[in-house]
Amino acid sequence: MDRRRLLRIVICLIALYSIVLGILNWLFAVGWMKVMRMPMPDAAFWPRQSGAFLISMGLAYGLGALSLRYLQTSALVIVLSKSVAVVFLFLEYLFRDAPFAILLAGLGDLSILIIASAVAWWLYRHPDSKEADEQKLSR
Repeated sequence: MDRRRLLRIVICLIALYSIVLGILNWLFAVGWMKVMRMPMPDAAFWPRQSGAFLISMGLAYGLGALSLRYLQTSALVIVLSKSVAVVFLFLEYLFRDAPFAILLAGLGDLSILIIASAVAWWLYRHPDSKEADEQKLSR
């Protein structure tokens, strides 16, 4: 399989995951928080806002996968955003008495970070000769 195609598939799956999670967060914030035994804020604005953020990030990831020119950038955005998310979620769980669901979210983001990093590294550190020539031309 073409390495760029594999990276596109991985990025599209991550984008779809982010968009679906964002929609669920946005539409079902209060119910989701009850199921996960999370403390209820006075208003569900912030959980819903996080859903909107996840949708926007998912769309950004997916748009980057539509063009070979932006494929590497999209992979980098995923790696950076998931790195920030993992640090944030683990610190919240460890030092702010966040519920167990936050740890699970951190582990989920960590797995996405590992997969996206591994596939991107495999593609861009060991490109086929044809892919290397195309990368040089696109810069």
